[in-house]
Amino acid sequence: MANEHRFKPGQSGNSETMFKPGNPHRWAPGVSGNPAGKSRHRVGFEEAFNEALITAGSPEEAAQLLWEAARAKEPWAIQSLCQRFAPQSQSMHLVHEVNDNAIDYSRLTDEQLHQLDALLEQAGTQPLAVDSGEGAAETV
Repeated sequence: MANEHRFKPGQSGNSETMFKPGNPHRWAPGVSGNPAGKSRHRVGFEEAFNEALITAGSPEEAAQLLWEAARAKEPWAIQSLCQRFAPQSQSMHLVHEVNDNAIDYSRLTDEQLHQLDALLEQAGTQPLAVDSGEGAAETV
């Protein structure tokens, strides 16, 4: 049993101690992977780079480069042009349903509608006429 501290194939680190409290390499609770955030040098570089992009060329030059890339059959350039000339419309299909517990007469056959008409007539109500089984019969 010599050298049990060595790494074992298929096992990363020492699983017995790597996540236990007291391990100096363990992340402290509430600490992110980059507690210092972006460095000042990175932020300065990005600002200078964006400024150079804006001032170094014109929109016409950028458009010319995009067209050249699209003519060279670069998929990203073709996609960018398509998005500019034919933007995808944002649309939603809303369905408003009202459940008013009304009877759906369209599910009844003509024979069933005639039977219902006869029953309502016997009960003393006057149903409205239904033309050839279409529409809803209502009572007055």
